Amino acid sequence: MTRTKLYCLLTFFLVATVPWLFTKSHSVQIFGFPPWAFYSFCTTILYAVIVAICLRRYWSVSAKDDDDPES
Repeated sequence: MTRTKLYCLLTFFLVATVPWLFTKSHSVQIFGFPPWAFYSFCTTILYAVIVAICLRRYWSVSAKDDDDPES
């Protein structure tokens, strides 16, 4: 995976953590949280897992300098 694709993927998932869809106030609570907060919490946990996986698999891609000749 190229560095650009990796950054686009991570940016997409980061934007997905923002609760854009919750514009109305709800009286329903999920584990004591309003629905938008529960959504944000769950997607933030998911984003952390995705970042950990990307760092584990693609660390060499993101750490490589473009000016270095390949060995």
